[in-house]
Amino acid sequence: MTTTAPATAAESLAGLARVRPAGWLANPMPRDQDAVLARAREVLERDHPGIDGRLTLLAARYTAAVVAVHTPAGTAALKLHADPAAYAGESLAYTLLDQTAPVALLHDESPRSLSMVIEYLPKPFAPRPAFPEVLVDRVAAVHTASLRLAPDAATAMAPFRLGEAAGPLWIVDRSAWADVICAHREAYGPNLVPFGHLDLKPEHLRVRADGTAVLLDVETLRPDVTGLIDLVTLPAVLRQAGHEIAPTRVAAMYRSATAVYGGGWSAAGLRTALRAFAAATGLESLHGLI
Repeated sequence: MTTTAPATAAESLAGLARVRPAGWLANPMPRDQDAVLARAREVLERDHPGIDGRLTLLAARYTAAVVAVHTPAGTAALKLHADPAAYAGESLAYTLLDQTAPVALLHDESPRSLSMVIEYLPKPFAPRPAFPEVLVDRVAAVHTASLRLAPDAATAMAPFRLGEAAGPLWIVDRSAWADVICAHREAYGPNLVPFGHLDLKPEHLRVRADGTAVLLDVETLRPDVTGLIDLVTLPAVLRQAGHEIAPTRVAAMYRSATAVYGGGWSAAGLRTALRAFAAATGLESLHGLI
């Protein structure tokens, strides 16, 4: 599990136990651009009154679409979901991460149409040399967000604290998963909710007008898989952004970044957690992280 063979971010998670079959979504997002824009217009008029303007399609894929809404007051982003579970996950993530982690702001949402209006962030992060440290810091802030929740949110998330939930159903080795949780307890204490599974891509690190670096797209974030799933992909994401950094150095950067936000990973503890995570999930390689 210590191979250093190059991998893309997607390939980094090869072997992970949860694999969806082709065509798994009953009602995917339309492929036709005009159909997506027509749906966006209908959703705005019905479920987001007062938000109106010229529409520009930013992205459309099997599970979701994003449309820019150019209003007189400025531009917003309308996100349309085709997967109810992804909508619920993203809605929860925005609710919990607001004011506790650097993600886009949620302005409005509608469960009826599986839609949300979020902060529009078109500007990619710069300067390039600082990308690795900033990305790792942003990821660490999300992973530790539950340590900074408001009291009511902390109470609501208590069932997902370390060891309280059973963990993902697709875990292949429950004993190894218990070792993952034990290592996290040692690093964070018992109150961490193990957020993880960000859709990490270089283009998802954006910057606000005030210079704050922000992560886009938290629809895949879950409160039960731990941040190790993102740590495994970080070296590949950095490589895609033009930064060839030794995976062991990335792991050290991650330990330092989480320490700023209340974590206490030791080098040995993180190695133990990563080995157990691979065994628990069926992950084929740790790509040189240990």
